Amino acid sequence: MKFPTWISQVLKSGAVTVSAGDVKTLQLRVENKKIDLNIVDKEVLKKALEGGTKKNSLLDMLGLLKNVAKELKTEGYTITISYQGETVMTLGSEASSSFSRLVTRTNAVEINNLRRLLQMAI
Repeated sequence: MKFPTWISQVLKSGAVTVSAGDVKTLQLRVENKKIDLNIVDKEVLKKALEGGTKKNSLLDMLGLLKNVAKELKTEGYTITISYQGETVMTLGSEASSSFSRLVTRTNAVEINNLRRLLQMAI
């Protein structure tokens, strides 16, 4: 079962806030084939990415991201990724690929705010 199909069966709509101790780490909101992921604490993202690829290189992560984004676009889903409430990236069907297409080589990934994306990655 593909990721968008699986996620749509599990999550129809709603919102969740995840905390580690007393610290909010991320917020997830799902509605109508759209998933909004707001990363509040970037350390959680770094730990998740470290376990996501074997080589942990930027190119490996970009390749994985492109594959997921293409699948989302094919199925009509969108994921927006935010850092502390500001959208930094859109993946899937609502991505408009202007400049991002030159970097990512796909129209399924849009970098909305490169400066904030870099802040999140550091």
